[in-house]
Amino acid sequence: MNPEDKIRAVVDACADCDICRSLMDSTCFLFPELYRLYDKEMETGKKITPEELKNLVYLCNFCAVCPCPNIRADIMLAKTAFIDRDGLPLSIRLIEDVERIGKLCGAFPQMTNSLLQSRLVGGLLKGIAGIHNKRKFPRFPEEDFSTWMKRKFLQKGLPKNKKKIAYFAGCTGRYFFPEIPKSTVEVFQYNGIEVYFPEQKCCGMPTLLEGDRRFTLKLVGSNLDRLADLVKDGYDIVCSCPTCGFMFKNILKEGAYYSDEYQDAVGAHEHYLKIPGDAKTANPGSNTFMMLKKSLYKGLLKDEGYFSFIDPQKRIMVAENTYDLGEYLRDLHMAGELKTTFGPVPVRSAYYPPCHLREQNIGRPYQELLDLIPKMITEPIHGEFYCCGMAGIMGFKREFYTTSIKMGSRLIEKIKDIHPQWLVTDCLSCRLQFNQMTPYKVLHPIEILQKSYTTFGG
Repeated sequence: MNPEDKIRAVVDACADCDICRSLMDSTCFLFPELYRLYDKEMETGKKITPEELKNLVYLCNFCAVCPCPNIRADIMLAKTAFIDRDGLPLSIRLIEDVERIGKLCGAFPQMTNSLLQSRLVGGLLKGIAGIHNKRKFPRFPEEDFSTWMKRKFLQKGLPKNKKKIAYFAGCTGRYFFPEIPKSTVEVFQYNGIEVYFPEQKCCGMPTLLEGDRRFTLKLVGSNLDRLADLVKDGYDIVCSCPTCGFMFKNILKEGAYYSDEYQDAVGAHEHYLKIPGDAKTANPGSNTFMMLKKSLYKGLLKDEGYFSFIDPQKRIMVAENTYDLGEYLRDLHMAGELKTTFGPVPVRSAYYPPCHLREQNIGRPYQELLDLIPKMITEPIHGEFYCCGMAGIMGFKREFYTTSIKMGSRLIEKIKDIHPQWLVTDCLSCRLQFNQMTPYKVLHPIEILQKSYTTFGG
């Protein structure tokens, strides 16, 4: 199936359902345009053009808020097919590799910051990369997280207690906001848990969203090989970036449970598919399985998605042993293993749980943790369909900047109604947008927890 037919099938399916016409009208780039094109086709009788179909796929940022995983997966496959056929634009190649940008610009932070602050030179550089001239760029720190960790000499070894943490910091944390991963390490150390920081590449989400299949599979394959070995050694993988966590926990394992390799490992009956009821605790010895007749489902439930070329057992192993940082700390607290000697933080804050955290279905662990801090008032943003509008690198693009700001305006008004002193979110993409659109001090929850421990005197 060619990419035009693939995205056309998405248009027809969504038009037939029609739920997202109202559900996603103010929280999505894609669906308002999809329904506009479909309605115009119905009114005029003129088919949606191939160019319009191609442009449609570039409006999906894979926020995962829409209700149908198969639809967004098909959109990504269509986008990838367009790139495979037509090639990746130079402007995308320049900005999709966040790690490369961080390394190059971070090697000379003072010079880079000066150039980006220059209206003339900064504007020229943004123009070459296809970045809107009004989009603010974060300042590059004097020292990135990887360099800081090398000075700490934190290597694999025997931890102070039975917990073994392999920390996946994410590109934005490593190169743009190193204070977040630093705080993560310090919070774990305060709790007597040593952190191993393995060699790591970008999680692959930015390149996946741009349809760059070759580069995405290269990044994912490199990370999975290393992380799977760590899991075998007894390490838990912890992510402070919800997008990295969503990638490892949700996206990579899609379809893996339907693979022959997994079915053989769990001893499935020849007439039944054996599917875990709770993927987080599923293993060959688990009893929490659903049994589905192969005669009914074998043709539908297959491991043939984007990452089906990668060992399904390895994808499952990493997914089942990856934790969001807030989730992991909350679990420690519930087990009585997290120190609660928090000092007072007399601040009123608004907390925004980002899209990729919500899609992990782990609740709002940071809200529970922040509520443990004396004198801190934290009011969460309720509602599943508020979005900051940044959408990773999409919000930097010249053609999406205005839409990005418009999309985020509903959330910003909601935040302003709270009148916070601090704005708290665990997504660094959201942090970039909040720094662009609000006057508030923006913090990751782990920074506040670290500050509270420090205030107590620990």
